[in-house]
Amino acid sequence: MKRYFMAILVLSLLNCNGTSNGKKETTEIETENNNDPYNYDYGMINPEAPKQTIEFGQLVGLWDCVSKDLVKDENGNEKWYTNKAFWKWEYILGGHAILNNWWQEDNSPNAVTKEYFASGVFIFNPETALWEITVMNSRPHKLSSQFQGNRMDDNLKISDTTKTWQITFHNITNDSFQWKYEIVTEEGNWKTLSEINAKKAIETE
Repeated sequence: MKRYFMAILVLSLLNCNGTSNGKKETTEIETENNNDPYNYDYGMINPEAPKQTIEFGQLVGLWDCVSKDLVKDENGNEKWYTNKAFWKWEYILGGHAILNNWWQEDNSPNAVTKEYFASGVFIFNPETALWEITVMNSRPHKLSSQFQGNRMDDNLKISDTTKTWQITFHNITNDSFQWKYEIVTEEGNWKTLSEINAKKAIETE
C-alpha cells in the first residue's frame, strides 16, 4: 500500500504542471517563450527577477530524498531514523519566487503522524540582500515566522533572528544536494538533528 501511495504521489507531482519533453537547465535566466512563463514543468525564472533568485532556483525540479532524523527511542537514547521523502521545487509569481512541497513518511517512535507534509515560499529581497522564507506544515497547522536565507560560498543557509539553529544546503550539483538542520547546544557547539540526501528524480512521460 505504501509503495502504491508513493507511486501515485510521484505521478501527481509530475503531472500538476503538465508533462515535459525535456526540462531545461536553470543555471541561467531563460528568456525565450516569455509570453508563456509556464511552458514547461516547474516554471522558469523571470528575466526581471533579482539575479540572486537563481540561488534557490537551482533546486527547481523533483527530488527523491532520504531523510535522517536524530530522535530519542523508548529508552531515551538518541538514534538515527531513516525515512523516504519527495521534494518538489518550482517557480511561482511569474518566476519571481520559489515554492517547495515536501512529503515524508515517518517511522520514528515519536511520530506525530505517519506522513509529514510541508510547503515553503522563498523570495529574494533586493533591499536587504537576503532571502525571505515562510514555511507551513501539516503538524502545527500554521505559518512559521519569517526566516532569512543567504548564500555563503557555495552553500545556502537559512536561520532566524535567534541564531540558535540553522539549515544548510550544501554539495549542490545538477543531480544532487545535501541538507542539514543544526541547533546550538548548551556548550555553544552546533549539533546536527536532521539530514537529507536528495537526488534528481527520473521523470518519464
